Amino acid sequence: MESDEIRRTFLDFFRARDHKVWPSSSLIPGDPSLLLTVAGMVQFKPYFLGETTPEHPRAASVQKCVRTVDIENIGLTTRHMTFFEMLGNFSFGDYFKRDAIRWSWELSTQGFGFEPERIWVTVFEEDDEAEELWLAETDVPRERIQRIGVPAGQSRLDASDNFWSTGAAGPCGPCSELYYDRGPEHGPDGGPAVDETRFLEFWNLVFMQFEQDADGTIVGELPKQNVDTGMGLERMAVLLQDVPNVYETDVLRPVLARAEELTASAYGHSRDVDVSLRILAEHARTSAFLIADGVLPSNEARGYVLRRLLRRVVIHARRLGTEQTIMPAMMDSVITLLGDAWPELRSQSELITRVAGAEEEGFARTLRSGLAMLDEAIAEAKGAAGDGQRAELPAKTAFVLHDTYGFPVDLTLEIAADHGLDLDRDAFAEHMEAQRARARAAAKGGDGDGVPVEVYRQASERTGASEFRGYTDTAVDTHVGAIVVPGGLLEVAGEGEPVEVVLPRTPFYAEGGGQLGDHGVLETDTGRVEVVDTFSPISGLIVHKGRVAAGEVRTGQDVRAAIDVSRRTAITRGHTATHILHATVREVVGEHAMQAGSAIDAGKFRFDFPHFEPVSRDEIAELEGHVNERIAADPEIETIETTQEQAKAMGAIALFGEKYGERVRVVRIGDFSTELCGGTHVQRAPEVGLFTILHEGSIAANLRRIEAVTGPEAFAFLARERLVAEQVAQLLKVGTDEVVERVGGLMERLRELEKELARTREEALLAHATQLAEQAEPVGDAHVVAASVDGADRDGLKALALDLRNRVPRVVVVLGSATPDGKAQLIAAVDPELDL
Repeated sequence: MESDEIRRTFLDFFRARDHKVWPSSSLIPGDPSLLLTVAGMVQFKPYFLGETTPEHPRAASVQKCVRTVDIENIGLTTRHMTFFEMLGNFSFGDYFKRDAIRWSWELSTQGFGFEPERIWVTVFEEDDEAEELWLAETDVPRERIQRIGVPAGQSRLDASDNFWSTGAAGPCGPCSELYYDRGPEHGPDGGPAVDETRFLEFWNLVFMQFEQDADGTIVGELPKQNVDTGMGLERMAVLLQDVPNVYETDVLRPVLARAEELTASAYGHSRDVDVSLRILAEHARTSAFLIADGVLPSNEARGYVLRRLLRRVVIHARRLGTEQTIMPAMMDSVITLLGDAWPELRSQSELITRVAGAEEEGFARTLRSGLAMLDEAIAEAKGAAGDGQRAELPAKTAFVLHDTYGFPVDLTLEIAADHGLDLDRDAFAEHMEAQRARARAAAKGGDGDGVPVEVYRQASERTGASEFRGYTDTAVDTHVGAIVVPGGLLEVAGEGEPVEVVLPRTPFYAEGGGQLGDHGVLETDTGRVEVVDTFSPISGLIVHKGRVAAGEVRTGQDVRAAIDVSRRTAITRGHTATHILHATVREVVGEHAMQAGSAIDAGKFRFDFPHFEPVSRDEIAELEGHVNERIAADPEIETIETTQEQAKAMGAIALFGEKYGERVRVVRIGDFSTELCGGTHVQRAPEVGLFTILHEGSIAANLRRIEAVTGPEAFAFLARERLVAEQVAQLLKVGTDEVVERVGGLMERLRELEKELARTREEALLAHATQLAEQAEPVGDAHVVAASVDGADRDGLKALALDLRNRVPRVVVVLGSATPDGKAQLIAAVDPELDL
């Protein structure tokens, strides 16, 4: 059974059992506690937490996932991967263990055709209910059910084989796993508790019952019992295609074959060669998907993960003996193989190949530097070793090579061993653990001292979901639902206190999709809060951040919430302009130039997008002109409330990193722009007014930024520019249309005068050199020229000193001059024949 049929069989099975089939979410999760999407349940986390109620309680999906904890094992084993496809079915407070167990058995034995007597099952050691349900609902005998507990010395966070969580705060619960016996040729008998190579796990059923803190402590039960299952496509392909490992399946073998061609290497004849070829294939696939979803190489967060993967590919390509650029060809092989199943690979093909190729070329230079550093460290270590002692490579050197240059430690070890050096593995492990600790802290958002998420949940429980009324209203009468501070909820806040206020209904827009949060005022009978920001810390909750400017405010009081209308109007103009600009950038620059970030403030905004080179002046002019033409053409602007699935069918673009619910809002402008967007927009495009680009430039590798203004701010900017042009024209006594030509002429004349001045100075210096050479004083068998040269700059002094060194035999020259700011500068030159 090929991979396409595996996906189709799974989804059709659960579609027939009243599951809504969801598309895969981006590898960039909407959950700020996660660096990358690590499981199928990530996009459903608000449903598991009870923060949002789904329209349908059953779901199924094929989710793109990336996990980075096993990067060092990639290639060394034949089953570890960074990228994988997770097939999953989910229940949000609907069915629980009984149906999940019954359906997993039915699909495994009937849908996929597994032999029932070769299926083994594990359950969490404390989960009596699951074991009894396996016996009651399926044909698996008790002797093929094994209980697995948390290993000694581990926490539930570590015990991912029997108690599952995302590794961060959130839903968790006991597991029940299905294994398939591949036969005695793969290992000893005794079930998965004895050998997980012979008994290969293919499906994990997670019964989400609990919620945990980030340290793994269970803090309570979830509001409803849920089911989250995960079936790895690659594992299923191994079993259903009857191949020995994931690299022989139809989702990886063609990519590995391309790596063989590019490196002139053969798979299956040498362990070291096999390891490198596996890394090339696996990391190329992962990198292609990351780039397609908007991740670009950098030195932090997701970008660092991508950079590390790409660098491992380059290093192992070099280990296989090739110096040629291989990344574009490897990316093409991934796109060709998987582009039908994952269309984003095809639509972003140019971005994928260009980014990967540029990173490879850049790292090739870095690689040479790293090897030079390693060679130097090896030489120093050998020199420091005493007679009869084996030299040792410093652990810090190995770590820097790994962390800064992307060298896998096994490569460093191999090179060191070739030179007879050892490595203190324990010291290296200490450096690595310190780095992992820093990475874990960064992934969890650090140790900020803001309001804990638990407090926001308390506010949500008290107030309920916030109703946003800002599409139609600029002021709303409501009541104070909750007053939030880092320490918890307050009943009353007095003058001067910083507060965050939650309202059941509000006209304030919470920051999202690039649009900044509204400002405004909350007024009660007893006090006034000036709002300086509005945001949504958890799904469904809108928080108004500000300070009590007068009096006091109390929970439960009636309050009038009014936004700053002029600011909102200016932001709204900019937001509509970003949609028009986004569509136009993709037409002018390329389809890959998808919005990668924006910040829309009153009258001005920035727009970020991936691109490999500066946008030319002609392209900037084309962008500016085309956007203004579209504004003036008064295209229809409409907003549509629909489902994610219907929005996708309409061709709506979703922004990377944004979190969308099952119901979405689509903003369509004319026939050129359709985007998912919860922000505010003008009723008619001409309300945007004038659009002007202020600046275009690089903000990171392969990432560009356009800064622009709209409306009155754009008019004011152009008015200032016109005033400057008129003032320059007056100074030059020409019309404004002649300024550029006249300034160009003056610049050319200035360059000619500078050249003439330089020639005059050079002639004067040469004349001075002749005079000084005649004044050289003999000192022993040498000569000395020491003089002060008035008016000479540093370059002139240097030229004069070198000229004298060439004119006078065995000479020492020391020249000085005073700079315009009263400082002294000295230059010395010595004949190389003098032994000084």
